[in-house]
Amino acid sequence: MWVSFQMSVDPEMLSALSDALDDLRTKPHQPIPCGVLEALAPLATSGADVKIDLEASRVIGAPLVLVNSRTSDEELLAPLTPRQKQVAELIIQGRSNKQIALEFDISLATVKDHVHAILQRLGMPSRQAVIAASRAVK
Repeated sequence: MWVSFQMSVDPEMLSALSDALDDLRTKPHQPIPCGVLEALAPLATSGADVKIDLEASRVIGAPLVLVNSRTSDEELLAPLTPRQKQVAELIIQGRSNKQIALEFDISLATVKDHVHAILQRLGMPSRQAVIAASRAVK
């Protein structure tokens, strides 16, 4: 099965990524030259995370460069119901289940149900993962 998609790539950015990969391949224990990093700076300032996976590149025989846009808390919490979003926001603030229950005047068991549903919908293993994901998008 073939999957096809079209993506607009800035030629200067593509060249900078290619230079970075070349430097990593030919001089793996030396820092990437400042000029190459400066050319990649627009990716960071535009709110993108860039990952160059050298091990995967070796396995597939081609460079694997992943560029992901950072999301906002709103996008992170988008799969949740309105009440789950409210609970998640308090989780992100570091509130305990008991504090959340008092805030919304609901039982501790209901808070635990909400927390479980939030983790399931976001595909995260723990409330600490939700906090970390939120910090990563800010």
